[in-house]
Amino acid sequence: MDTKFIFSAIILIILVSLQYTLNLILREIRDIRKILLRSSNYINLGERRE
Repeated sequence: MDTKFIFSAIILIILVSLQYTLNLILREIRDIRKILLRSSNYINLGERRE
């Protein structure tokens, strides 16, 4: 009984850590996407002016 509880707790901690890490990666990807979209808009606006 105790070993099952310990293994369950360890697996739960691993899953929560994995979810937290994936959320951080997703947040960084969103930030990069926003920056790229902003820079591409500036480039497009610059091309239209010429």
